[in-house]
Amino acid sequence: MEKPKFFVFRWMEHLLVLGMTMMCLLVFWNVVLRYGLRSGIPISVELSRLIFVWIIMLGSVVALREGMHISVDAVINRLSPRLRVLSLWLAHLLMLWCCWLVFQGSLRQAQVNWSNHMPLSGVSVGWMYAAGIAAAVFWAAILLFNLYRSLRGDHSQLQPNALPVEVTTP
Repeated sequence: MEKPKFFVFRWMEHLLVLGMTMMCLLVFWNVVLRYGLRSGIPISVELSRLIFVWIIMLGSVVALREGMHISVDAVINRLSPRLRVLSLWLAHLLMLWCCWLVFQGSLRQAQVNWSNHMPLSGVSVGWMYAAGIAAAVFWAAILLFNLYRSLRGDHSQLQPNALPVEVTTP
């Protein structure tokens, strides 16, 4: 059964598509202009890099929400239900700590680099690190929501998200 999507995550998915489209168009037209007309769009490299960073960070938020990150569950599947819940809590607490580290580091870097500007576009370098701040906040919210659901007895996030596989005999 598909999880209901909050408007924030649908909005993020649309932003990801828009970002990928803009990045691809910027790079494509820059290549065409450079090799075809010996000119180019000077700011395309900087904007593409900035868009790419935001795509990666927002994409990781959507992937965390959907449970699509790579996981090795060979050991978890062999545990009792109580130990599965315990491992879920341990993993989520460790991930929350990592969220704090990413948030703290990104915040410091954004503050330090906010007055630095990219040479061609003039966009603040702090926007690169702001992606880490936004992602860490969303990651933490998702993880806390999962822990809240676990407290209420909903352990659906413990189920593997494997695709059904058909076994055929020769």
